[in-house]
Amino acid sequence: MPASYPQIFTSKIRIFVIAALVLFAFGLISSASPAHAQSGETIIVNSSSVESQFPEGMTFTLDVESDLRIEDVRVTFEIGDRGTTQYAYLELDQTTRPLVNGELFHRTNSRDRYIPPGTSIKYWFEITADNGESLITEPEHFRFDDARYEWEEVTLGPVTILYHGPVRTRAERLAEAAIESLEIMGPVTGADTETPIVMTLYNNNAEMIEAVVARSLATSRELITEGQAFDSESVVLVLAGRSDIGTATHEMTHILVARAANSSGAVPLWLNEGLAEFGNLDQTVSYERFLEWAEGTDRLIPLKGLRSFPGDPNLTLVAYGQGRSAVKYMIDEYGEGKMAELLATLGTGIGIDGALEVVYGFGIDGLENLWRESIGAEPYVEATPGPTPTVVAEPTPEYKLLTSPPESSNSDSEDVANEDPDLPEPTVAPLSVDEEIEPALDENIADLAVEGEEETSSGTCSAPVAGSVDGTSGAWLLVVVGLAAGGRYRARKNR
Repeated sequence: MPASYPQIFTSKIRIFVIAALVLFAFGLISSASPAHAQSGETIIVNSSSVESQFPEGMTFTLDVESDLRIEDVRVTFEIGDRGTTQYAYLELDQTTRPLVNGELFHRTNSRDRYIPPGTSIKYWFEITADNGESLITEPEHFRFDDARYEWEEVTLGPVTILYHGPVRTRAERLAEAAIESLEIMGPVTGADTETPIVMTLYNNNAEMIEAVVARSLATSRELITEGQAFDSESVVLVLAGRSDIGTATHEMTHILVARAANSSGAVPLWLNEGLAEFGNLDQTVSYERFLEWAEGTDRLIPLKGLRSFPGDPNLTLVAYGQGRSAVKYMIDEYGEGKMAELLATLGTGIGIDGALEVVYGFGIDGLENLWRESIGAEPYVEATPGPTPTVVAEPTPEYKLLTSPPESSNSDSEDVANEDPDLPEPTVAPLSVDEEIEPALDENIADLAVEGEEETSSGTCSAPVAGSVDGTSGAWLLVVVGLAAGGRYRARKNR
């Protein structure tokens, strides 16, 4: 009897272990049952999809099968890296139950609903039955392409170029330039250069005009948008042409600046545009010429006043020149690391004056005069307020005004339900001003006019058509020629 004790004890242990395993397995099944029921045990998703109908919008569809009556189907989606979600309810057809079909057309053809082509959209559906049972589908990703064309793509590192037609060589060239720009501007900005960037390449203005956002209520017929950057979506739109490399790299730099500072709105216009031009791989001398003109005619704009572009298109070009020159001075004098540190400091919410003090040891006025000294300009002296001048009526001019006044870019559009009210503003590339501006006496010089538009949002750039100047520029050209003529006259007199 004592000899059989171990065998009995071992048998009891085995029975206990088996019972414990059975109870444990039963517990797992019991604990999983409620979650399984919530995931829609009697709701089966047959298919789901989203289709781009850009520029009008996108269509979400869902086909489910259920013996239950479906109460509603909601689609939730995240647009790029905006940091917010939107949702809307599908219209259901339950006439063929247990098969239920749902569809939603989400409109994107207005300023407040606009989504740039090439944007990555994450979406999922939540299906709810009348008994409270629900099913949430796994998130999926969809690229919102321009539906008017069949797109091909070139991908190099984190950069994807979307193109259509026989322009693959151009797309490959843009991709190589974009990678080169990332390698240069990554250390300068301190930004993440691994997150994908999508560029959509349009072959002509007729194609692109439908894809870009209108910047003002009245836009000049001559104003052609060569590019736009959307930092929250990491998307760039580029117009193919002789300056597309400059446009693409300028706009891509705007995305890096926004990443480095957590928002493009944290960066003042002169710094944002100056960095974008510093990252431009196809720079021209035009901005330098306008900068020289402004310096020589005392038209330099205080950096702290460059919160938006001037209404005068010539001063807009001066603003680009000032920004690029000031940024180059800061990087040449203090190094790339300081610039990256400045953007990171701006990202904490500190204003530009305080951020400059923290990183460089001087504020915006100190930078102003250091930069002015570096280009040989007079120090900045803030104007003191004086008495209001008496308004005197001007005589009616006898010449025809050839330059239209700038239009306000303020929009009165209303917010739409389920929309992010802080829809980011796009960034528009400056048009290159490649043609040389030669001083010349010409009876038609006043006819060389440009039309511009006023910009009010931070980090946005817009410049007039390439190679043109307006009456103001004509005036300074006459001054230059006059000074030269005066010099020759004095030289003859002294002989």
